[in-house]
Amino acid sequence: MYLLTFLGMISVLIMACVGLLINAKHIVGFAFSYAIYYVLLLGLVFLAMPSKSLLSMIGLNLLMGVLYLPIAALFANDGEGKNLFGWVSGCLVLVLVILVGVGFAQTVFSVKPVYSSLNVKTEKKAPLLDKKETPIAISPKTVRNKMNKAMSTVPNTSYYKLGSLQTQVVKGKVVYIAPVEFDGFWKWQRAHTTPGYFIIDATNVNAEPHFVKQSMKYTPSACLADDAQRVIYNRYPEWIQEGDPQLEVNDQGEPYYIQTVYKARGLSKRINYRTLHVVVLNSKTKSTQIYTASGAPKFINESIASSTAATMNSIFGKYANGFWNARFGKTNVKVSNNNGTEDGVTPVVDKHGNISYFNDFTSPKSDADSTMGYSMINARTGKITYYTGKNIGVMDSDGAKKIAEKEYVAQKWSATMPIMYNIDGTPTWVVSLLDSTGAFRSYAYIKAGDQSVKAYASTATDALDQYRVQLAAAGSTASSTGNSKMSKVTGVVSRVIVLPSGNSQNVLFALKGNSVLWTVGSNDYPKAVLMKTGDRVQLAGNVNKSANTGTVQVFKNLSFK
Repeated sequence: MYLLTFLGMISVLIMACVGLLINAKHIVGFAFSYAIYYVLLLGLVFLAMPSKSLLSMIGLNLLMGVLYLPIAALFANDGEGKNLFGWVSGCLVLVLVILVGVGFAQTVFSVKPVYSSLNVKTEKKAPLLDKKETPIAISPKTVRNKMNKAMSTVPNTSYYKLGSLQTQVVKGKVVYIAPVEFDGFWKWQRAHTTPGYFIIDATNVNAEPHFVKQSMKYTPSACLADDAQRVIYNRYPEWIQEGDPQLEVNDQGEPYYIQTVYKARGLSKRINYRTLHVVVLNSKTKSTQIYTASGAPKFINESIASSTAATMNSIFGKYANGFWNARFGKTNVKVSNNNGTEDGVTPVVDKHGNISYFNDFTSPKSDADSTMGYSMINARTGKITYYTGKNIGVMDSDGAKKIAEKEYVAQKWSATMPIMYNIDGTPTWVVSLLDSTGAFRSYAYIKAGDQSVKAYASTATDALDQYRVQLAAAGSTASSTGNSKMSKVTGVVSRVIVLPSGNSQNVLFALKGNSVLWTVGSNDYPKAVLMKTGDRVQLAGNVNKSANTGTVQVFKNLSFK
């Protein structure tokens, strides 16, 4: 930090030296004033923690040079020497202004190199998420509500507040964790350490948080030398910190704070996403280690912070053709939807325990409500897989949330965490509904290509069962999935119901001794609507074994003459 402060005082040193050449009798005044400004900048660096990047150094020199001008000019006031000092100082400040302007312009406008640094793979045939992926059943708002209620179990609870939520896989289970943080400077002065963190099962809406006692000294809410960000900054000042430190624990429950970092490009502060690193800080011992994002210890699930992933989505969607195109022409521009989570991306865990961030994209047109595709960002490597193709034309996540909320307008429930799943070969939005207190109330399953096909239930299993019935009633073809098989069946009807479907009707029926729920359309077989319990039928159709539903392709009612 002391070296960083000295590098930020080069412009002041130059001005002081020029002033001494003009008027050497004020050497004590120049030395004293330089020391005062050095201490002021040292305090600024301590508080602001600027990175040791070229643009930061130039910016500090410009700031301190401008502030030092009146003092230096006062000491250098000696006839014609005053003009010389003014000319040299003015040129120095002008050069610094130009360099800062160039660096700022590169950072803001030269976004194409940032876009090019994204590691993107595009899949034209989008394999939708299936139920083998672990759904995060409980929303962050619900979790935060439950954890805040459980804060009373924390010793000296008035000293603390709940920190940021983090999704993680611990001992093979998908969980949310949140640290207990200091509630201000004076509380830190009294306690000096935080007592631990909360953990809760992320896949069970009925789960309750459990408090884990783990004394932590170096946290983001600690102050001065105990501040986790400051510890990381002092060890790695040349790295720019992206987002805030986040808590992760290993399988033994030991807490660590991790920080996504990067090095600036040239004069700008442009990020290079292919060289992201992560700093791992032991919150008890202060030991730190820096790794490449993908090379972090195995217990680190999210080397790439969720806030960083949200920024990556924004850059990927907007800047394929540069900064100005994103504002005006908007060729190939996609807008990433904020799906209601704390950082705008939804974590999804695969069967191997790997976490990815889900987000969908829509058109920049204000009246567009169909999705252009969706991205999955690997939380350890930062690799983006963008899925497009057969999903085009289905509603986006904002549309799904609005449809889910319409069912409970009077209750004023809000929809959150929409994510697309493959339900029996059908693109389906699964949305969580919360009441005004943030408590979970219901799931909504909505067919992405037809908002009239939807189901609601308080449990995922019930909602899925009801949704499959709705799919069958709508005549969803089981042949659209690889989990279907053509079957020939003869049997007696045990249950039957006729349901409207647009300008036609669908007949749902079950056969004695057969567990499959069959669907036949009146457009194909008009006499099917006359079927009744006890009729003997002969049929052939595609059966989805996982859903236990069938779509009739060939139909004959043997009892109807």
